[in-house]
Amino acid sequence: MSETEYKARLRRLLESGLCSTENVQEHIRELRTLVGQIDEEEVKKRSYVLKALADPIRIKILHLLRKRPMCTCEIMAALDLTEPNASHHLNLLERNAVVKSERMGKWVFYKLQPSTLHNLASTIKG
Repeated sequence: MSETEYKARLRRLLESGLCSTENVQEHIRELRTLVGQIDEEEVKKRSYVLKALADPIRIKILHLLRKRPMCTCEIMAALDLTEPNASHHLNLLERNAVVKSERMGKWVFYKLQPSTLHNLASTIKG
């Protein structure tokens, strides 16, 4: 949409009385000020988290880890995955702070990172 087109749409919106501003340029400045208040680094991080979650296997892993921490071999058995495939999904989730690994002897257990998921939910809820 060109600048002329969105200004015309904004003008119609303002004329409808649904916005407190009456001047299109002033309204655009207000909108751009709102955008300027967004933390770009945080947006990038949350975007990566959403991408990490955008896979059915990873969603299934999260469902399993909601029950309790699990090691890679348990996740492999539950979802019928190969070790490289399970490790790939778990590493991606860990890189994006969705899960956290903890070594117990020669075993690595994964558990959810509630803070990351809570922050993501607060972004979506507004």
